[in-house]
Amino acid sequence: MALQITVHGIEGTLEVNDDGELVHVKSTLETEVLTAQDAIRRWPAAEREIRSALKTLE
Repeated sequence: MALQITVHGIEGTLEVNDDGELVHVKSTLETEVLTAQDAIRRWPAAEREIRSALKTLE
């Protein structure tokens, strides 16, 4: 079960997958997988939402 994270100011969507990886989908052709720390570094304003989504999956 993937959980979508709302991050204002990013292009596309950000989701946490069952493995705790963050998947940033910019378009149907552009997808990247990030660790939680990489995502927090990129979008520090979303740290609380990212950590909350990870706790929900535990």
